[in-house]
Amino acid sequence: MGFFEYFFGSNTAYSSDMKSLSREQIRLYVSQSRVRTLNSREEEAIEHALDTARQNGNISLRKIDKTLQSLVSKKIISINDKNGLMTMFTQYFELT
Repeated sequence: MGFFEYFFGSNTAYSSDMKSLSREQIRLYVSQSRVRTLNSREEEAIEHALDTARQNGNISLRKIDKTLQSLVSKKIISINDKNGLMTMFTQYFELT
């Protein structure tokens, strides 16, 4: 991982297509059972940030990526946590 990737995110171009994602689904994907490296404080921060980023219950992968990258830049979560979450959200978006 390079210096710029750490601060500005990856060069991966995520879709801007909006899909429905409920608070419960966010909580499920962010739970420690899925991402074992997260503690309860980190989970709550991620859940709140993603819930706030939603528009009428919808969010895009691009918005999720930017939201999580913001948390990495603020040193709330690690880049590895972000990458793990993006893998799960990408799989979810491919299935819906």
